[in-house]
Amino acid sequence: MQFLIYILIILIGFITNLLSVDTRLRIGKLIGNVLILLSSKRRKITYNNISNAFPNKTKYEINIIMRNSYQNLGITLVELLYLKNISEDEVSSLVEFENFSLIGEKLKSGKGILFLSGHYGNWELLAFSAGLFTRNEHEKELSIVVKPQKNKRLNVVLNQYRSKFGNKLISSRNSAANIIKKIRNNELVAIVADQKAVKNRDIYIDFLGRKSLTYIAPAKLAIKYNVPVIYGIIERQDNNKYKAKLYEVEYEDIKDEPNAVELLTIRQSNVLENQIITNPNQWAWQHNRWK
Repeated sequence: MQFLIYILIILIGFITNLLSVDTRLRIGKLIGNVLILLSSKRRKITYNNISNAFPNKTKYEINIIMRNSYQNLGITLVELLYLKNISEDEVSSLVEFENFSLIGEKLKSGKGILFLSGHYGNWELLAFSAGLFTRNEHEKELSIVVKPQKNKRLNVVLNQYRSKFGNKLISSRNSAANIIKKIRNNELVAIVADQKAVKNRDIYIDFLGRKSLTYIAPAKLAIKYNVPVIYGIIERQDNNKYKAKLYEVEYEDIKDEPNAVELLTIRQSNVLENQIITNPNQWAWQHNRWK
């Protein structure tokens, strides 16, 4: 089965890479519509997540958000597969950062940067473009903490695409030492930090109206090594291009508090929460975040 999935993904990538941007995005939406039908269990989780986060929305509104979220996954997939052929000029045309200068400002501290994001918009493209622009402007590397895919063949291919322009990859299975090494070298480490975390290791915080088990590792690392924290949000626009905005998550005022890790974790999570409330259509609601 894994080999068939690998062949299917590669075939989708081959076909969509031959098409125009608009056609590629239409196929991405079609893939999203198919994904809705493939798992009734996952569809139910998605619906319940949205309805619990927005109790005042109608069933029709919830279904619209669910459809858009699945379509976003499909678009993200085909865009990830297109990274194989994308040029630097295309990346520059596709992604516009509103305040990219924040990265340069924080690199001046010499302490590296923890670059956080969630499964929002095209998070793959966010790390891909941020790494490219940082290397071109500041000659600094960006390393991405990635969770290895169970499908080993697919894992190799996707990681090749992610690292096409020089981004480094750190396996989530042994990430701590590598992250510390990177930030001590004044580099960027990107972490997608919005999935369900680990009980008895992480903490519950309020997220979209419910207690949610949330990773504390980014906050612990930031406070222990005094690392600047930047949270990136990338949002697809009506013209199918992207705007990315960077938020500094400050913690100087709380770093000496006994619950500093919890407070910083909340601040980090609030950036994503505010974006989801503003536009819930581009977040991956399919995660069983509140299990």
